[in-house]
Amino acid sequence: MMNMDDGERGTVERILDANANRCAEGLRVIEELARFERKDETLQRSMKRIRHEVREAVRSFGAGLLENRDSARDVGRTVTSQNESYRDSVDGVAHANFSRVQEALRVLEEYGKLIDPGISVRFKALRFEVYTVQKDFGLEDPQLIRIPPAPFLYAIVDRSFPGPESLEAILEALLAGGIGMIQYRAKEIRPDRIREELERVIDAARSRRVPVIVNDDPSMALETGAHGVHLGRDDPSVETARALLGPEAIIGATVHSIGEFEDLVLEAVDYIAVGSVFESPTKKDAPVCGLGFISSIREQVAGLPIVAIGGIDPENIDSVLDAGADGIALVSALLQGDIRKNSFTFKQIIDRRSD
Repeated sequence: MMNMDDGERGTVERILDANANRCAEGLRVIEELARFERKDETLQRSMKRIRHEVREAVRSFGAGLLENRDSARDVGRTVTSQNESYRDSVDGVAHANFSRVQEALRVLEEYGKLIDPGISVRFKALRFEVYTVQKDFGLEDPQLIRIPPAPFLYAIVDRSFPGPESLEAILEALLAGGIGMIQYRAKEIRPDRIREELERVIDAARSRRVPVIVNDDPSMALETGAHGVHLGRDDPSVETARALLGPEAIIGATVHSIGEFEDLVLEAVDYIAVGSVFESPTKKDAPVCGLGFISSIREQVAGLPIVAIGGIDPENIDSVLDAGADGIALVSALLQGDIRKNSFTFKQIIDRRSD
């Protein structure tokens, strides 16, 4: 227990009590939808189990939550938004209550740390489980820009890569060539310029519904409205990124070894990047993992997209896809020379595999 006086503890316990109730109520609404609208016993049981686990975890905080409850003087009783009084569909009810549950679990996790950090970890695990259940409900907004279907090309726009083309010219050539995703990477540029360039990338990609991913920096992704973030071993954790960006963001992470893969929280990522598959002209010191590593990861994550990176060219791309990759991430193979032609060449190869 943290060092709090009685007044502070009472405040924390009221916050925990209010959000425990909010969470349980939202879970019950979703449970009823699973039961009566979806007629899905598995989803219903999942929601019921999570609801009971939340109640059980809350009881571990002790009797103080109930003793400090003061509903009559809770100013939040009368504070509502316009959205709270309107729902346009059954799915709208589900969306609203999934958001309510996730927000409440985040509050329980954060304030729970002040009383019992061990119980707080349980709320964190439940929050990630709810993200997964939401996907199982098939409730992603159809207007969301998502990872394209496999196989797809993933262009890494590395601003340290030498070239005479303007950013606009690079983007125009990539998009015209059929790129499915774009990652913006800028290691040695001021934050204000990164912000300005990212906004231009997002604007250029919007009309083709191509997701734009920020390298390394979840805060920059949030600030610019990018569609997600890609993280390496020395970057913020995928759990931190998910907590900041929410369930709809695209979060990817690179793994170079089985050990790194085993340490990865799979529930928090939308794709896994593996590499370097071959010797890379862009990162000459990158360890080579080979095609067998892709196959090994593929066997363990049947439903999660794998993006291969490092030394991939038109001669070896088929072997990479055969090994189990869904996406092909490219830097120099696209940005060196005629960008549109390079993109089109790779796109032709992967399109043949889709026929």
